[in-house]
Amino acid sequence: MKITLVPRVAPNDCLRLWIGVLSSQMPALTWHLDNIPLNSPCVQPLRPLASAIADELRDERPVENFTGVFEISGLESGRVYKVSVTASTNGVITSAELRLKTLPSRIPDLLDGTFNVLLVSCFHHAEDRGGQAGLMASQLNSAARPDLTLLLGDQVYLDLPTLANFPANAAALAHKFEADYRANWQGEAGYSQLLRLAPTISVPDDHEYWNNFPHPSPFIQNSWTQSGRGNWTIAATDLYKAFQFAHERDAYFHGGPAELGDASVIDIEPLSFFLADGRSLRDPGRATVLTTRARKQLEHWAAEVIRKRCTALFITGQSLLDSASSEWKGKIADYLMPNYGDFGHITATLGKLAEAGLPVILITGDVHWGRVATIRDARTGRESIFEIISSPTSLASSVGRDQLVAVRDAVTGQTSVWPRHSSPDPVPEFLWFGGFGGRFSCSRTHEQVGNHVALLSFARIGAGARMRVTYYPLHDDPLQCKPRSLREMSLAPA
Repeated sequence: MKITLVPRVAPNDCLRLWIGVLSSQMPALTWHLDNIPLNSPCVQPLRPLASAIADELRDERPVENFTGVFEISGLESGRVYKVSVTASTNGVITSAELRLKTLPSRIPDLLDGTFNVLLVSCFHHAEDRGGQAGLMASQLNSAARPDLTLLLGDQVYLDLPTLANFPANAAALAHKFEADYRANWQGEAGYSQLLRLAPTISVPDDHEYWNNFPHPSPFIQNSWTQSGRGNWTIAATDLYKAFQFAHERDAYFHGGPAELGDASVIDIEPLSFFLADGRSLRDPGRATVLTTRARKQLEHWAAEVIRKRCTALFITGQSLLDSASSEWKGKIADYLMPNYGDFGHITATLGKLAEAGLPVILITGDVHWGRVATIRDARTGRESIFEIISSPTSLASSVGRDQLVAVRDAVTGQTSVWPRHSSPDPVPEFLWFGGFGGRFSCSRTHEQVGNHVALLSFARIGAGARMRVTYYPLHDDPLQCKPRSLREMSLAPA
């Protein structure tokens, strides 16, 4: 029996923990906080411990993995606690513990430190053979420990290996997907160490389902028929809920209890984070990427940000600065957010924040390169909108392309530090928010090639804040792992 604990984002008077227990039988759990036993009113199941694979998707194979989400309430904000849990079954007892800090109510002042947000996306377990993600976790733990981790999509690659003959029925797919999640979430080292650093919260992208979900992919045979897509969606959704879904309570969530496709909001004064699930219920007819509820949540959030004069952080699985894919590219590779009918509603809502003179930060992963873009307001001369991309943590293999790169290097006799990685795309000349025309000009201020994570460090100054972005390369050559810290950016409202 083995226990894994992963901290989840919670209100600042609570701790939430995802727990995974590798066991053949349902264990009994006993919780302690700072070595003091917790009774049932103090620790509540948001998702009770259950088989990681739902009963309706299990086949004749025995249960091997139980997962759940539990909340400990009535705590102090910004304080470190030691949480321990003991699982017992048939006389076998196993324990695990984790030290973690509740979220603060506000970021610290400039002289008191920083509030650190880790950005992680696009992790392919098979390509992290050296456990670089775990080594990076150790480095961050000693140098600049994050207070919050944003998982920006493609935390698993359920559709790899490419061209594999995946099973057709949902139960068999669920077992394959559970094994993919288990490797990342419940491994001894590597990615699981990153997940344990700080409270985590996820947005899914296509590889939580399949490449270009919900549209057919030429590389995924199961996606070629409606029944194939249906079975895959059922199994992938079930495992996403078991490992990544935000199990929110009413008081913490705008619009009621969480449903698949809902957004999540995190407020840490003067920062307000909006995490949009633009993938789980994306319309196959390309009418919408967000659900009706999520669009209402976005409108409510934007109004609150304007009322409170906050810095807005909008987190998605794809970049908002992309242009729409052509039809052929969309069918082969991926349709982008501008390909969908509600893109104008999303950008118009965000445009209200820019019009109100508030700093806006766009955060995403997806594209397998890192980039920082700054967007300057011609009326005020201020950099008021920023885009930060962190991708990948471990680049997925690409059949065909990787082999061509190897042939090229053999012919030319030249190799690069990152031979399989692409360079960042350019940004548009002007921002399209709200029909602003040439008011907001865009520039790319940093390029990051190769496997990496990024850390955003915030400190409060007056009514606003300052932000510094640091990229941490992940490479098996220590000489290539030097952090790249960028200049400070001002986030003061106009």
